[in-house]
Amino acid sequence: MKTRKEGLIGLLMGALLVLSLPPVSASELTDKCDSCHGKNGNSKDDKVPSIAGFSAVTIEDIMNQYKEGDRPADKYKPKDGEETDMQEIAKKLSEAQIKEVAKHYSAQKFIPHKQPFDAKLAKKGAKVHKKRCEKCHSDNGSNAEDDAAILAGQWKGYLKRQFDLILAKERNVPKKMRKKMKKLKPGDVEALIEFYASQQ
Repeated sequence: MKTRKEGLIGLLMGALLVLSLPPVSASELTDKCDSCHGKNGNSKDDKVPSIAGFSAVTIEDIMNQYKEGDRPADKYKPKDGEETDMQEIAKKLSEAQIKEVAKHYSAQKFIPHKQPFDAKLAKKGAKVHKKRCEKCHSDNGSNAEDDAAILAGQWKGYLKRQFDLILAKERNVPKKMRKKMKKLKPGDVEALIEFYASQQ
């Protein structure tokens, strides 16, 4: 059985070993992110959002929400990787690493997804967006300078999941957004999703 002194020495040596390990480079971090979010942050899976072109402020905010456990995260298994979720990932990153990731993806170009959409519902969604969402998600939800997620051209599957979480009050959002959501009528969410998907 180890003595208390031996145990303390072991802990100290372990800490020194961790401190001596080379830091993970920004490219290594973003390579791991790309395995789920697609090359340069443009996702190929409708369950995973594209994050290319988001403002650095938005990415940092989202990552810190995951890190603190304030934003729900679904389990996901990339094609050539292990199952994980964004809370697990974010909790392993330092503040500096989060900033590096945010800086990288904010410099990439967001590519709207080619996906089917309902033109009639999209037309209705355009009106709902203008009335309820445009103030914070300007240019029909495409302006990253709003420091809000890009909605225009985002995957429908991902958007539906996020709306479901918000409506179920499982995901925290700003009070002003919650207030706007309460004013939506039946069918408005579906129309909004089709509208954002139509912007290709």
